[in-house]
Amino acid sequence: LRPPYPLKADIIAQTRAKHIRDCQFFDFCSSDIVKALALCLRPLVFSSGDIVCHAGDMGQEMFFLSKGSVEVVSPDRTTCFATLVEGSFFGETSLFFKQPRATSVVAVNFCDIFELTKADLFAELKRRDFDLMQMLDLFVVVHEDNKRRNTAIQNNLKQSKMHGSKLNKLIDANDESLALKRKVLDIFMPGSRFRFLWDITCTLGMGYFSIFALYRLAFQPSDQEGPSSVLLDFIIDTLFFVDVYLRSTQFAFPKHGVVSTDKESILAHYMEDGMLVDFISCLSVLDVASYKCALVGKLQLRLLCLLRTLRAPAFFNRICDHLNLRDIRISLASNLLMRIIFFYIIANHWVACIWFIIHRYFEHDHQFTWATTDCPWGGEAGGDTCLAKWDESLGEHNVCNMASMRDCYLRALHFSITTLSTVGYGDISPISELETIWENVVVLMGACFLAGIIGAFGSLLSQNDTLGLNSFKSKMQKLKEYMKYRNIPEDIQNN
Repeated sequence: LRPPYPLKADIIAQTRAKHIRDCQFFDFCSSDIVKALALCLRPLVFSSGDIVCHAGDMGQEMFFLSKGSVEVVSPDRTTCFATLVEGSFFGETSLFFKQPRATSVVAVNFCDIFELTKADLFAELKRRDFDLMQMLDLFVVVHEDNKRRNTAIQNNLKQSKMHGSKLNKLIDANDESLALKRKVLDIFMPGSRFRFLWDITCTLGMGYFSIFALYRLAFQPSDQEGPSSVLLDFIIDTLFFVDVYLRSTQFAFPKHGVVSTDKESILAHYMEDGMLVDFISCLSVLDVASYKCALVGKLQLRLLCLLRTLRAPAFFNRICDHLNLRDIRISLASNLLMRIIFFYIIANHWVACIWFIIHRYFEHDHQFTWATTDCPWGGEAGGDTCLAKWDESLGEHNVCNMASMRDCYLRALHFSITTLSTVGYGDISPISELETIWENVVVLMGACFLAGIIGAFGSLLSQNDTLGLNSFKSKMQKLKEYMKYRNIPEDIQNN
């Protein structure tokens, strides 16, 4: 329901008129003019780092800061003249003089700003025969004060850099040397090509460990782990060790529109952003270094690299940030769908591996497991036609009775997909109590994934209906129906 216009006008006037009243340029205005100008205010929203107005632009509006804070900076953004907070206003020069803006204004954090245009201001004042000279005289005084202040700041900054000056001695030249020491290389700055390639490499390394760490435990015997795979694991583990070092000491990060480069801030930021998980996962390199040891000794540390999968959202966020800086936009709905599909694929892979781990390590002396009773070509459980064959003399099964472990993986993956997708053909089923418990966990996971995938697809389709080609076609259809309802000539409708 929409409120009546008089009620809507009163609400807007009550909530926005304070910005007009707090501005000293409008002290001479009556309450009627204040209310009229409040109705002319247009709300704007800016995120951290957004430029509200550019130096050199011929502006036609002034701004009132309702929420957040902004910085008034020089055209080259090397000097900050002032930091404005809630209740401040800026850009008033454009209302009275036809001259380019002298400074830029950058949002420090999320800001709610109201805009008053020159056309709206003059129209309302002219309609009420207001004398602009009083407002103009006051503006000239404020404008000259601001100009003197900005000039003084620039002169003081120049003098502080001159060796032997009073300001230089007061500030202490050592501060500048310390600042230089805290600087980081350009390749470590946010958005650099090196950071982009580094984040892509780390993401691929995370995907590699997510797939092969559990697969080798489940389907690859310890005596078949060759030096090439161990060397690759060691290289990627070393890469992540270097990643922890760079993110804790060198990788600058943006905060409130300003890039933080000092090591203390970088370390504190990384500690809040998953440093502990990254460091623990790097301990898996100790397992690689002792790959000649027994298999049981290796497993305890090798699986630590799976913790990096928990950091997958952070990796995806970094990649999206890099793509946004290169004008490649990925919608939130598409981003959400890709993440869910990634985790769904990894979950199916992990479930398949865990199925076989249960069969291989926890039930090696059980005659009846899900693998020994899985007989695709028929026959008795534990026989030659089953996934695993029971050996009565040894009192254990032979793990995999297929031509290769890859065939056993495909059957385990088939089992996990049918369970996680809630299809459940019934050709493979849990036998023991442990398998039944794991089956229940997998079914619950499948229900969660199903709901998430449906929601992600629904969000994507809704976005396409409101923003994409479907939205355009829907609007055109409504327009044709309206023209037909109004009996618009057919030649106009067809054009």
